[in-house]
Amino acid sequence: MLPRDLVSAVVRTGPVIPADQVANPREQQAFARALAPQLGKALHGEVLAKLADGSFVVKVANIAARMQLPPGAQVGADVPLTLLSVSPRPTFQVGTGATPVFSEAGPPLPQGTDPDKAPLAMREGGAAQGAAAAGRTAALLQATAAGAGALLGSFEANTTTLSQAGKTIGGVLAAALSAESPMTALVGRAPLVAASGADAASIAKGLEQAVGKSGLFYESHVAEWAQGARGLAELNAEPQQQLAREGVRQSPLDPATAQFINLQLATQEQAHLAWQGNLWPGQPMQLEVARDTHEGHDGADEAEASWHSRLRLHFPELGELDARLSFSGGRLQVQFAAGSEATAGLLRQHMGSLAGALDAAGTQLAGFEVRAPASDAGPRPQADEQAG
Repeated sequence: MLPRDLVSAVVRTGPVIPADQVANPREQQAFARALAPQLGKALHGEVLAKLADGSFVVKVANIAARMQLPPGAQVGADVPLTLLSVSPRPTFQVGTGATPVFSEAGPPLPQGTDPDKAPLAMREGGAAQGAAAAGRTAALLQATAAGAGALLGSFEANTTTLSQAGKTIGGVLAAALSAESPMTALVGRAPLVAASGADAASIAKGLEQAVGKSGLFYESHVAEWAQGARGLAELNAEPQQQLAREGVRQSPLDPATAQFINLQLATQEQAHLAWQGNLWPGQPMQLEVARDTHEGHDGADEAEASWHSRLRLHFPELGELDARLSFSGGRLQVQFAAGSEATAGLLRQHMGSLAGALDAAGTQLAGFEVRAPASDAGPRPQADEQAG
């Protein structure tokens, strides 16, 4: 879905009555599910028929879709299409010329249904460079710029043209980079667990939910939903869906929105995830997870991938604690930087318990190192223990 800033006036094809009131909602959902795996892809559509209201039935990715096409479209013709969004209505970029067209699509209507009661919107744009930029970013912008979630449902006319697309997209990145406090990590809105003393499974579940519902991976979750691997209720828990359902219109130039888009891009490009929040109420935590993509690791399967994590905590009695973990091939190496020699001693004392717990989980502790500040006057062994 394109933000309001990137589109031109809406072309009405009939009374503004939501198509969902005409077509079966289950058919609408099935139609969106079928198209979702094609999000962002360049496709070829075959024009099968022209309907009485001027719309067309087009076969795309072996799916019959009803949509508006530019003047001059002929039955039997091949039409270049790019799927830009699937929510709330599937939307395609039609053509690749200097003046692209953006058209909503829906499933073919039941026999005997008046097409005028299920209008489809179509928008024309200008400036080839703006169209190309919009095509690359629309799928991401439609999820994070929450105002776009209600755009096609509102059908309000505006005079903005696609010639401003390049400026708008550049403005998104500029807004993200010029912020006084750039967003470099997801920020947890609630503690991972309710109180201290929670077991590892509860903490892991809390972290999974915090990251999973953050909206950072919304597009991949939409693809999973399309394949039946994720429920709609789970999608509705993510901020993009919540804002769209509430009809909130938020510009992609909004600083928070722009920074979130930038964070999504950085996470994907750098294979690096950062999260900060409270482990439990009053206990701050910072976590970073990165996948090694160097020297042939890119594209490697999960068994061969190397992962690196960093966990930073501050406890009232133990002080600062910085843990770095490297995992590869079922082997884990752990390095601790403790705030004092006393804390370092406790960590060394319990190394055996850590090794045993990891072994029970099928992971070998390949290395264990603990460091404390050099200025700490406490006794210290000449070398830290190493696990074989």
